[in-house]
Amino acid sequence: MVNHIIGFIRLQQIDTRLDQVRARLHQIKLILEDDQEVRKISSQIISEENQLSFLKSELLSAEIAVKNQQVKIQQTEANLYSGKIINPKELQDLQSEIGSLKRQLNFLENKLLDVMISNEETQNEYDQICSRFNTIKKENEKTNSTILLEQNNLNKEIEKLNSEKKAAEISLTNQDISLYNKLRLQRGGYALSSISEGACSSCGATLTPAQHQAVKAFDQMIFCPSCGRILYST
Repeated sequence: MVNHIIGFIRLQQIDTRLDQVRARLHQIKLILEDDQEVRKISSQIISEENQLSFLKSELLSAEIAVKNQQVKIQQTEANLYSGKIINPKELQDLQSEIGSLKRQLNFLENKLLDVMISNEETQNEYDQICSRFNTIKKENEKTNSTILLEQNNLNKEIEKLNSEKKAAEISLTNQDISLYNKLRLQRGGYALSSISEGACSSCGATLTPAQHQAVKAFDQMIFCPSCGRILYST
C-alpha cells in the first residue's frame, strides 16, 4: 500500500504541474491571437488615408480654382489697360467685373487655405498613428518572441511530464488509476489531500485518532469522510 500511496502522490504532483503548464499555454495562445489594438490602429490608419485622399483631391481642385480665377483677373485687367476699349461704360463694367473677380478670388483663396490647414492637420494625425502602429508592432514582436520561447519550453516540459506520468503509473493498477482519475475529475483536479493537525488539509474535516493513525501507517487507503479524497501523511 505504501507504493500505491507514493504512486498516487507522485501522479498528483505531475498532473498538478501539467494543469499549470496547460493553463499557461492557453494564456499564451490567447495573447498571440489577441491583436485587438493592432486591428484598431489599422482601422484608424485606413480612415486617415481615406480622409487624406479626399483632402488632396479637394486641395487640387481649390488650387486649380484659384489659378483659373487669377487668369481671369489677368485677362480682364489686360483688356482694361490695353487701350482698345475707350467707351466709359465698357471701362466701368470691366472695373466692376475685376472687383467681383477679386472678391471671388479672395473667397477661393480662403477656401484653399482652409483645405491646406485640414490637410496638414490630418497628415500630422496620420503620421502620429503610423508611428504608434510601428511602436506597438515592434513591442508585439518583442513580446511574442519571448512568449514563443516560453511556449516552446512549456511544450517540451509537457513531453517530459507525460513521460514521468507513464513511469508513475507503472506502480499502480488499472483500478487504482481509474479511481484516481475519477476523484481528480470530481474534486477539482486533486484526488489526494494531505493531513494537517489531524484534519484534511483540503476541506478541514477532522479525522478520528484511528483514521489519523491509519493514514500515517500507509497500510490501507483512507478517504476523507467529508470530501472523499485519498488521504496521506507528509
